[in-house]
Amino acid sequence: MTGAPRLRSASWLLLSILIGSICYGCVEKPFLSAGDAKSAEVGYGRDLTAATEVAKEHCARYDRVPRFLDSSENIAFFACEPR
Repeated sequence: MTGAPRLRSASWLLLSILIGSICYGCVEKPFLSAGDAKSAEVGYGRDLTAATEVAKEHCARYDRVPRFLDSSENIAFFACEPR
């Protein structure tokens, strides 16, 4: 009987690690959370370079380039300026 609770605990641990890994992967991919011709707000995890790429794509729609302004815990703020 002592083997079953250990097996169950190990299963829960593996499941928790798997779910955590999946959620962590979702956070890592930057995304445009808001934006217009003059600005872009990009949600990101740790990689500001990847967030900048998202801002470049967004600002390019308006024939503009991004300029980093500031960041909070997980949002980077960019101004979209004329080329």
